[in-house]
Amino acid sequence: MTEQKLVCLPDGCRKPVEVSDPGAMNRVLLKLQQLYRASTLAGDNAAQYWADIAVNSKSPLAPLAHVPGALAVLWTPDIAPTTALTLGTAGYGFAALPKNLIHFTTRAGAAGIARTGVINASPFGLDGIFGAGVYMARIGRPLNGFIEKVSRIPIHISTPAGTVRIVPYLVYVRWGLQGVKVAR
Repeated sequence: MTEQKLVCLPDGCRKPVEVSDPGAMNRVLLKLQQLYRASTLAGDNAAQYWADIAVNSKSPLAPLAHVPGALAVLWTPDIAPTTALTLGTAGYGFAALPKNLIHFTTRAGAAGIARTGVINASPFGLDGIFGAGVYMARIGRPLNGFIEKVSRIPIHISTPAGTVRIVPYLVYVRWGLQGVKVAR
């Protein structure tokens, strides 16, 4: 990524004229920037096109134009970075999960798990932040502030199918109201 410059001082000029080669990487980045700008402007135009059809058309199917319009809005200049980030990180929650996790519970909860062999799902889960499910972690209190203070008994389990990473090391969840079976 070396930049080559040539500076000339033509006769009769006070300022030197600078000629430079930005390098191959700069040219690629410039092309990507131009492509991004052109594609987001096309998304903006498409969103406006579908909005015009939904509002101005006399067809009984005109309200259906909101569907492609809503999709086109996802690639407008203001929304495209969020769309790209969301799509780019979507698989992270399911990828490379640890093989074993810990469910922290109370003494009564541990006795119930030992008796039934099932970790019951929390109906609300972490005060409703992440929804109903079975919550697990890799680190307990005091570092993991998501775990309730009364839940100090660790239950070590193999990571159940369907587990999602919410906050690495701190919050993993298997959503739903079904419990998780524990190997005895």
